[in-house]
Amino acid sequence: MTVQEQPGGRDPAPGELALVQAFINTHFSLGDDWGQDRLATPAGVRAWLAGQGLGAPSGTTPTRGERARLIAVREGLRTLASANGEPGRPAPAAALAALNRAGTGAAVEVRFDALGPRFVAGAGPELDRALGRILALAATAMIDGSWARLKVCPGEHCGWAFYDHSRNGSGRWCSMSVCGGRAKARAHYRRRQVGQR
Repeated sequence: MTVQEQPGGRDPAPGELALVQAFINTHFSLGDDWGQDRLATPAGVRAWLAGQGLGAPSGTTPTRGERARLIAVREGLRTLASANGEPGRPAPAAALAALNRAGTGAAVEVRFDALGPRFVAGAGPELDRALGRILALAATAMIDGSWARLKVCPGEHCGWAFYDHSRNGSGRWCSMSVCGGRAKARAHYRRRQVGQR
């Protein structure tokens, strides 16, 4: 798995949850393809899956429907992570339904060993195995509680999924020096404008 660059030097999500975080963040590349949706083209999907160890670079070309399904899962997980940034806000029912539809057929199996149950990617087409792995990791994080710290930055024109490593879990911005600072500056400017009227 490729470790993804994070805004402001923030650490990525711990362990395998970093793969889910990287998947959610395919909507906006911080790397070589700055600003591009990494899943927008069949070649982009193949490259991203291969880079994460979820497929072969020369794998089958994903169809438009398969790309749409992959993006639907990504956006469903993004919506659930967005809800983590607003304590007490339940996950939107529409997002859960869309995620369930897009996840139908994902190849995931359960294995049992001395440490307990664990999810593994099952047999099936490459995309179903990849989705199975991503959804299994998200489900595991939801069960172990680490999912609650995967949040989406509310910054204007941002939406970066970040892992909140703060002690009390109150982090709000992908980077306080970038998105947080901009939001504070805008709020200060608005207060000054209202005060001058």
